[in-house]
Amino acid sequence: MSSRQFLLVVFFQLSVILFFYGCHSDSSESNSDLPVPEAEPLHLEQPKPSMAKTQVAGKKEYDGIQFHIPEGWEEVPLSPAQQGLISASFRIPKAGDKVKLTLSSVGGGIDANLQRWRGQFQLPPGETPTQETIRVDNTDVIWLDLRGTYDSGIGVESSSESGMRMIGVAIPRSPRDFYLKLTGPRDQLMKVEKEFRDFVKSARFTP
Repeated sequence: MSSRQFLLVVFFQLSVILFFYGCHSDSSESNSDLPVPEAEPLHLEQPKPSMAKTQVAGKKEYDGIQFHIPEGWEEVPLSPAQQGLISASFRIPKAGDKVKLTLSSVGGGIDANLQRWRGQFQLPPGETPTQETIRVDNTDVIWLDLRGTYDSGIGVESSSESGMRMIGVAIPRSPRDFYLKLTGPRDQLMKVEKEFRDFVKSARFTP
């Protein structure tokens, strides 16, 4: 084989090698440029928000006395003026938006505090306060029922309104007696009178 023929053979072989290498390289680069298919997003079911209702009924203790709070009663935060004087404050929506109940421990004696309550009411002609004694956890408790124009007292939150009613309960305790004061329009208070009496009778004195 002549030198010229030898060079032609070598050139031909190199051309074949470069041709196949180029095709393989283009194929690899082309494949690498293809977008990688993304995985189908998982549609996980999102947890539903909890619809649990706030517990509004059950046993709760105030100043050493445990009560069973009826279903639907709402304990509301004390205002700055009430803090230190009132132990708890409730609203009773099913009776009416103006019905209020407060619990408190106060010194000064039961007779003096009952007289103060009487002084907050201007009774209409022929109306007299109703007072009775009920038994609660082997203790005599005073139940006072007043109706007329109610003056809530001195202070920023004071007001005077006719057609009102108050049921006040005095429980003898030491060193300070315990009081429950339910107030509101007469027609609204009538709706919750029996339930309130049951609430008072549910009281149990803790050691």
